[in-house]
Amino acid sequence: MKKRTCVVGVAVLLAALLAMAGVAQSAMWVGAELGANFPANSNITVNGFDTGGTAFHPTVIGGATIGYDFVNAGFGAYAWPDWMKYFTLLTDITYNKLQMATGRDASGIGAFAPGGSQIEASALAWTWMLMAHYGFLPDSEIPTGRVNPYVGVGPAVVWTTLDGDTSGFSSATSTNIALVAEAGIRWMCFKQVSVDTAYRFRYLEPSWDAGNVTIKAPLYMHTFLVRANYHF
Repeated sequence: MKKRTCVVGVAVLLAALLAMAGVAQSAMWVGAELGANFPANSNITVNGFDTGGTAFHPTVIGGATIGYDFVNAGFGAYAWPDWMKYFTLLTDITYNKLQMATGRDASGIGAFAPGGSQIEASALAWTWMLMAHYGFLPDSEIPTGRVNPYVGVGPAVVWTTLDGDTSGFSSATSTNIALVAEAGIRWMCFKQVSVDTAYRFRYLEPSWDAGNVTIKAPLYMHTFLVRANYHF
């Protein structure tokens, strides 16, 4: 109960932050993203027993984004202090599967799964980031610059589900706070259209109560994303 209360409290606080940005009339953009997620090997424990390094297969990740640029032009423009034009507030929701390698040659928890079975999980993440960026190659159409390298950091609320139907484990869910960091480049194609190429890192440690066992999995996820954006 305390964990759920904490998660809800963080979500409400961050939602209020975004609402304040909207009231202050920051410029708005929306985007759709697609990419590949590569979890690093993880020392997963079962009832406190370290099963060794478990390997994961790469999977597809996708999601949707809403962002606010603190600039003095565009939809909902406001007379922000000039230095705020280098910052963006972003929130997105992403989904990806987590597929653990199994079989006789597998390592870690995958070696405990019956032959031919699969150990799969999924992650639904609601991420918030404050991003800093700087524009290069400005012109008359895009005075802020055609090429914008950026970095961002923030928290995420992540709901993970363990699907144990074919692996000998019971299905289970977990809710956790994750650390998220992203670095990338925004390419301004047109005044209202941009494309982001990005690398995102996420860390979380879900704990699944799967029947009579507790599975803890430190997850280090390395994600490569392409995001297409429309600026109002």
